Amino acid sequence: MNKRDSTSLKRRMEGRWLSAFLALAPALEQAISKVGTNVPCPVEGGVDGFRLFRDANMTGGGVKQNWRVIPEGIDMLMWVNEWSFTRAYDELEAFLGNRSVVAGPIRVPQPKPIDETTLRLWLNQVWRESVSLNDLRAYPARAYFERRRVKKAAMSACDLRFHCALNYVGADGGVLGTYGAVLALVRNNAGEPVSIHRTFITKSGLKVDFLGRKNKARKLTPSVNKHSKGRQIRLFQQPKGVIGIAEGLETALAVSQMTGLTVWPTLSTTMLQSFEPPEGVNTVLVMVDKDRNQAGEIAANTLTQRLTEKGVAVIQLLPPTPILESDIKGVDWADQLVRDPRGFDLISQVLKDRPRKTA
Repeated sequence: MNKRDSTSLKRRMEGRWLSAFLALAPALEQAISKVGTNVPCPVEGGVDGFRLFRDANMTGGGVKQNWRVIPEGIDMLMWVNEWSFTRAYDELEAFLGNRSVVAGPIRVPQPKPIDETTLRLWLNQVWRESVSLNDLRAYPARAYFERRRVKKAAMSACDLRFHCALNYVGADGGVLGTYGAVLALVRNNAGEPVSIHRTFITKSGLKVDFLGRKNKARKLTPSVNKHSKGRQIRLFQQPKGVIGIAEGLETALAVSQMTGLTVWPTLSTTMLQSFEPPEGVNTVLVMVDKDRNQAGEIAANTLTQRLTEKGVAVIQLLPPTPILESDIKGVDWADQLVRDPRGFDLISQVLKDRPRKTA
């Protein structure tokens, strides 16, 4: 029997850990979608007790807060799946050899039940209190989108509004202040409203800086109809034939503005993977984020495989702009608009050349 050489295995796994975790450790899915950011612990639950390191695709490492650093991927699998070294090693060998693997369990404790009636009333109230982006009071929102060079698309989009004074509740449950907020209505795959995406901004149109990694300027409210599939912001009317999807709001607006393509943001890699195109769509263009850890590409590949099996054509498009040293996470099509708008010719050419399905 051959000796299990963990040093050699870890060397072969460099650049493939996130793909392996998606296949072998579904409990890590949320952490994979937000590499470098604190998320609920995949073992104990909670709010933000765990994160994968930014170089996790190379090392497989992360940290369980108030416990210890988990420096590498074999150790990570042993912890999160409660596997022995032998089991973790052999499953990774099977993964590398494209053989069948058996994934570990999802053991996150169930969250406390949400009073959906009260939540729905609050969501409706927040939306009712908001104003159109054309309203004089929505100047901060217009300034926000102008700074990102997507004001034209934002002003013609659906399901985007501005709230003049919305409380920001911090990670510890306390109110950190009252700010203006760009609101985007989030729907599930069936088109039903389920939550609101908020971007808290200053009066001059800058994202609020809360000086803490736990408190972000972008926040998604809790969701009604929580177990329904998919999450997206339907910025433009449902198209026929072809649709584009992206992760971020500004990314979707940038592509729509530059190409005329209907693009809906899905808000995360996890939600991108679960996207289901509406009836009448036979081609999906995925505006893939070019991440250092390749999380965007991994999610796009997962979606592509699922939709292709259903007979939907999927085309993945990464922004041609390179990742610079100053880009902490990576680049997306919103960055492409700022750095070189000529890069959008790639999308226009794909739209022109794509084969048309006949009835």
